[in-house]
Amino acid sequence: MDRNTLLAFALSFLVLSIWMTWEAGNRPPPDTALVTAEATPTPIPTIPTSRPAPGATPTASEFAPPPPLESELIQIETDRFRATLDSRGAGIRHWELSRYTTPSDEGGLPVVLIDRAPDDPVAFASPMMELGLGDLAVAVFRVTERTARSVRFEYASGGLVVGKTYTFQDDSYLFRLALEVQNGTDRTVASGFVISLPDHVRSGTDFKEASLEALVDGEIEKTPINGFGEPGFFSSGSAQQIFTGPVAWAGSGSGYFLTAMVPESPSDAQAQWLKTEPSGSVAVQLGYPPITLPGPSMLSRQYEIYAGPKKPEQLAAAGAQLDRSIDLGWSWIAPLTRGFIWLLSKCYAVIPNYGVAIILLTVLIRLVTAPLASKQMRSMKRLGELQPKIKELQERHKDDRERQSQEMMKLYRESGANPLGGCLPMLLQFPVFIGLYYALQSSFDLRQAPFALWIDDLSRPENLFVLPGFDLPVRLLPLLMGASMVLQQKMTPTTADPAQARMMMTVMPVMFTFLFYQFPSGLVLYWFVSNLLAIAQQFYLNRQKTA
Repeated sequence: MDRNTLLAFALSFLVLSIWMTWEAGNRPPPDTALVTAEATPTPIPTIPTSRPAPGATPTASEFAPPPPLESELIQIETDRFRATLDSRGAGIRHWELSRYTTPSDEGGLPVVLIDRAPDDPVAFASPMMELGLGDLAVAVFRVTERTARSVRFEYASGGLVVGKTYTFQDDSYLFRLALEVQNGTDRTVASGFVISLPDHVRSGTDFKEASLEALVDGEIEKTPINGFGEPGFFSSGSAQQIFTGPVAWAGSGSGYFLTAMVPESPSDAQAQWLKTEPSGSVAVQLGYPPITLPGPSMLSRQYEIYAGPKKPEQLAAAGAQLDRSIDLGWSWIAPLTRGFIWLLSKCYAVIPNYGVAIILLTVLIRLVTAPLASKQMRSMKRLGELQPKIKELQERHKDDRERQSQEMMKLYRESGANPLGGCLPMLLQFPVFIGLYYALQSSFDLRQAPFALWIDDLSRPENLFVLPGFDLPVRLLPLLMGASMVLQQKMTPTTADPAQARMMMTVMPVMFTFLFYQFPSGLVLYWFVSNLLAIAQQFYLNRQKTA
């Protein structure tokens, strides 16, 4: 790509980044009123933001609590995950994936999606404060049924029984949670059947882009966990965001993993994101407007919960449009991104090395776009050859701008050059680059995929070595890419002033080298190989006579 193309990409990235940030920060807040069966506005019950002392018994406002119980931990294990359920809160305290590990320099341990401290509320707890039984998110339930793949918890008090049943599968990351309330009294109670997923800022490559996510009314809502609820230039710093539906699912995820709660009735479901304590902690809640339950009667709600990798086939099998959690770019670019992901897998099938597959994919893309690139390069070459005559016209008519423009247009017509001839090919290549960018960013198969030598993970920046005393990683691919940009610009004809050309020859490579220094090595490899192919194409065209 020539200097103008690179500059256009840089400016486009800047404009798009500013627009996306502004749009996210200025989106009108959703209606925060949740409607009961009697159409009375009632907010969805929230979890408490402070933790009770360990061993504390929830207080009741209407019913006497049952005798205190000792909490019990229950282990569930399949070939896909290992889970620890806790009768305190009747939820999941620990969930790790058996088939996926962290990078070797981060311990090589199983990837953990849920890990709650002993005094923290568990995942998928149901506070149900509206029942008047206290905070059931920290209450100790009885284990009434237990098999190798299912557990039932019950909490009974004052004629009310709250039941929670978890059912797991051997061959899936999807499991079911049935939540029920039995009202054995002559009173009328109400419940929103809310479940909560707490999360927090975590270290590690797999969670560096952790975010709160939800599919609301057909649109993906997403915000980083880090900084949620904090005031900023584009954010009001609100500690709560409510979605009144329809809500297909809500949860938290990162680039490669997702924990999502799916309601049985998306059209009625509502969700909210909350900032909790301590700093950096958040919670995702999913439930319904409070539903009245006269006694004696029983009412239940069911949820499906996915806690696993963001692999398209796994998410598609789980349903509920969970595959929308994979970031494929804007809707108009998503089909192109899917095409590149498919093509990358086909290249990998030929040579089972994703680094080589990226190189093959780059060559194929360059072959397809070669006619457009050649047209752009030839246009730049013609303009470069006309530069002496253009400067002569500018000097001759420097006091008559109108005559200067007329003579320059005449010169362009006679020579067959078009000052805008390189713009259209450049614009047509732009969607290709964006689609490939998202394909390489979102492809789960690139996670921990080695290439060669020291490049052992194409989804992370490569490190050749670290400068002792400075803790500065030396990354060869971005440096080679920057050098290839300098060579490419030297070979590319330009109509710019020599001083400006020298400045751009320094500024652009330095800027892109700095930008790509933090990019995954797979993306840098693509750009480096693409530059080498562009240099070869430019060398060939420079040796030809201008048509």
